[in-house]
Amino acid sequence: MLWALCLGLAGALLTAGVERTRAASARAEASTARKDLAEFRATQAESGRLAERAARNTEQTWRARVDGVIQDGQKQIAAARADAASAADAERRLRTQLAAFRAAVRTASTAPTPAEGGAAAADPLDLLADLFGRADARAGELARIADERGAAGTTCERHADATESK
Repeated sequence: MLWALCLGLAGALLTAGVERTRAASARAEASTARKDLAEFRATQAESGRLAERAARNTEQTWRARVDGVIQDGQKQIAAARADAASAADAERRLRTQLAAFRAAVRTASTAPTPAEGGAAAADPLDLLADLFGRADARAGELARIADERGAAGTTCERHADATESK
């Protein structure tokens, strides 16, 4: 009977040793799994940071391109306005010269007076000068509008080109 008791005790000790080994193995596996999970999370966090940095760099690149396009567009519009102002100054000078010319022509000419009871005919020179003056003023206004809109359209096209993914 002692043998049976010794065998039972040896079996119990053997079973306890096996269970203890299994428990240690399970703890080691759990530790490895926790370590793998921590490494995975760190890798994912780093990937997220890199992706965010790349997105920020792309956004900054686009912003720099767009800012350059906007500045160039503003310069073009300012140049168009300056050209329009210069053309308006030239128009004013021409009108002044035309007025002086018309006055000189009037004083130099000895136009006969209209017949009794008839209305005075408009001076053809005045009519022609007025017609050309109004046409020139309208053409100048249309040119100014066209220049500004052309510069704005070019700016929009360049803005779209600058923000395309390349």
